[in-house]
Amino acid sequence: EIKAIPELLKALDIKEATVTIDAVGCQKSIAKQIVSQEGHYLLAVKSNQKDLLEDVKYAFRTHQARSVDEEWEYDHGRFETRKCSILPAEQTLMQEVFGRWEGLKTIVKVEAKRIVKEVESIETRYYISDEVVQNAAYFNSLVRGHWSIETQLHWHLDVTFKEDACRARTGNAPENLSTLRKLALQMITQHNDKLSLKKRRVKAAYDLDYLKEIIQ
Repeated sequence: EIKAIPELLKALDIKEATVTIDAVGCQKSIAKQIVSQEGHYLLAVKSNQKDLLEDVKYAFRTHQARSVDEEWEYDHGRFETRKCSILPAEQTLMQEVFGRWEGLKTIVKVEAKRIVKEVESIETRYYISDEVVQNAAYFNSLVRGHWSIETQLHWHLDVTFKEDACRARTGNAPENLSTLRKLALQMITQHNDKLSLKKRRVKAAYDLDYLKEIIQ
């Protein structure tokens, strides 16, 4: 993925767009490329960038947040609250860490509490951004948008395509089938009618004319 992300970015027009990437994309070269293409970045910080992560955590322990935003969401039996806090990067990070990241302006902390079927889990996530925005609600919205794509994708793969029930476990079969499911999900999602995604899939299996409409 580290090799693929730069190539994908080259193929995209990201001018004035904000690119959000998981921790695998939290690389100095990727941040520099996004800025050079006149885009903005919000990159998740985890243990693959140990010095940065430790410094960001220390900054939030020792400084009062510039802005804080709290929101909640209920979807598919899942209840989640998110508290987002932001700090200016230059004034709170060590200079040797701050100077390594192109255009870095803001560090972000999101404390998420999730309840699914009465089971509670708490997770704290950290991010870096090149944008200067005074309102934490903006970054909370970006994080929510990023994870909603991931959550909805896995929910549909499980519910619509029964991915978790698939018994293919060896060789290239799991990866190949996962790729085909995601391709099929994209096709039926783009098809415009009043049927649910699950019903579109079933109808495509029994109606060749309908299947052709989806594929075209």
